[in-house]
Amino acid sequence: MMNAQTTKIALLLAASAVTMALTGCGGSDGNDGNPGEPGGEPAPAIQTLNFTFDKSVVTNGVPSVEFTVTNEDDLPVVGLQKMRFAAAQLIPQGATGAGNASQWQYFGDETCDVAATCPGTFIDQKNGHYSYTFNMNLTANAKITYNDQLAQRVLIRAYNTPLPDGTQVPNSNAFVDFTADTGAAPTYSRKIVATESCNTCHQDLANVKHGGAYSDVNYCATCHTAGKVGVGKEFNVLVHAKHKDLTLGSLESCQSCHAANDAAPDWGNWSRIPTAATCGSCHSTVDFAAGKGHSQQLDNSNCIACHNSDWTAELHTGKTADKKAVIAQLGMQATLEGQTDDTAVLTVSILDKDGNAIDAATVQDKIKRLETVTNVGPNFPIMGYNKSPGSGAAKIAKDLVKDGALQAGVTLVDGKLVFTTPALPFGAGDTDTAFTFIGLEMCSTGTSLTACTVDSATTSMKAELAFGTKSGNAPSMRHVNSVNFSTCQGCHSDTFEIHKGHHSGFVMTEQVSHAKDANGKAIVGVDGCVACHTPDGTYASGANKGAFEMKLHVIHGEQGVIKECTQCHNDFNLDAFKVKGALATSAGKYTTPITATCTSCHAPESIGHGLENMGAIVNGDYVQANQAAQSETCFYCHKPTPTDHTQVKM
Repeated sequence: MMNAQTTKIALLLAASAVTMALTGCGGSDGNDGNPGEPGGEPAPAIQTLNFTFDKSVVTNGVPSVEFTVTNEDDLPVVGLQKMRFAAAQLIPQGATGAGNASQWQYFGDETCDVAATCPGTFIDQKNGHYSYTFNMNLTANAKITYNDQLAQRVLIRAYNTPLPDGTQVPNSNAFVDFTADTGAAPTYSRKIVATESCNTCHQDLANVKHGGAYSDVNYCATCHTAGKVGVGKEFNVLVHAKHKDLTLGSLESCQSCHAANDAAPDWGNWSRIPTAATCGSCHSTVDFAAGKGHSQQLDNSNCIACHNSDWTAELHTGKTADKKAVIAQLGMQATLEGQTDDTAVLTVSILDKDGNAIDAATVQDKIKRLETVTNVGPNFPIMGYNKSPGSGAAKIAKDLVKDGALQAGVTLVDGKLVFTTPALPFGAGDTDTAFTFIGLEMCSTGTSLTACTVDSATTSMKAELAFGTKSGNAPSMRHVNSVNFSTCQGCHSDTFEIHKGHHSGFVMTEQVSHAKDANGKAIVGVDGCVACHTPDGTYASGANKGAFEMKLHVIHGEQGVIKECTQCHNDFNLDAFKVKGALATSAGKYTTPITATCTSCHAPESIGHGLENMGAIVNGDYVQANQAAQSETCFYCHKPTPTDHTQVKM
């Protein structure tokens, strides 16, 4: 749900002008209309509510707002049925004590339901213009002292109550900041994070909490304030506490959320105004008042004396900046060539920052680990993480370099690392192609590559993906038009080191790309992941639903961040199922592919009809499930898309 504080109302004004002009034409002009009517044809459909605030003042302690509501086509929205209006004022930075941040004070809210009760005076002028005058008098608040010199805020939550004619409307938020007497924009504000930053991960902030009611982070920040919520639930504390323990690369830098944006003019406050409450929400082992983990600080007055803005910013963004600088220094390029004896020769070149091949020996002592994983059949790998019941083979996992030393069977030829795999289960079609996913982990200090020691810090580098065939024909490649890695980067960042620790860590960049989009831009896919995330599962042989088609659904569903298919998918590529066999859905048990994929998000009983009736095999044996893999009839009726995965052909 998108919300705007400003929008064009040209169509509305034009309609009004035409109406005025026609009044002088021949014929009866009919009965007099109500004030404010007419306003042109009302919106026939509404996907978005856009709010423009025309006047906002506080008169004798009573706030009132006049506003215009239009839809996504700038047509007036008439007949809104239910809204919540809230009032707050902003105490400036330092007003409550030296070093203290600005703070919202929440006076209260009033819910106006046209069909029931309305505490204040709500007027719908039937042309897209509305007004609301509060019942509450801010001067009568027993806990907050109203000050007409402070910045005032009125927030609106428009409920998704249908219009009288049944037209659906979305839950929407809007707000306006103003000075009490004139309604002019205040001279100071507290807009530290833009909703756009939240939606990079959440897609729609409304899905996070409160049943879809609040889609603007400014609403969250105004309501979650001292005096309105309990200790620890204040927004500057709560939001850090909720995010700090997530293992997301994007959260390694404060600027992942606190980024320059026209909607967040105060974004720099995070480094400019350090306070014990905000800092302690991430540094949770520190007790400033008790002097535990930090010199004792009874208030915020001395924080900025040591923690100046530049130093704070450098300290909290340096890790990400250093990582990017290291990653930029080296790359890889690899080839894979199938042989007549079913082996394949893997050749890996190390590249400098300009993409030129260098002698791997010159950086060998700085390589913590250069890891390779080889499988066969990119579209439906036939080698399991463990031995597959079908091919009897497991993926080939081989470190070429570890702790600066060449590993057994690896040679340096003309500065390139060369390894010959054991025999692979090559076959016809897709299984004529082998592919190798390659990770590189370098020892580093700051922005420099360093010789590896036992306790060296490391940085994962750009991953590489190589394809090769036994026949010498062009290799087959897995589709990459279902999930673009750029959507992963929104949450995980462009320096995300996938599986670092157990693996060398894989940083996905254009280096793994083998396809381009309609604009000629390289697509960074996630297809290399199937080297390990095989149809037979991973280390648990299906017990953890490790097949790639399921694993991402399972893991993201558990974290509760992903609520909509469009957060990751730009397409579903349903044709990909035509080449898939069964997937391991529990230890030693297999399920037909469409059903396995769908039930990795949905509980089987929630689908609403017997899966076996649609040709599915659920947790059957390997042979049985694979024989039925192309017999599922799901897509006879279902036509899921990322925007509507419940769509059917009816």
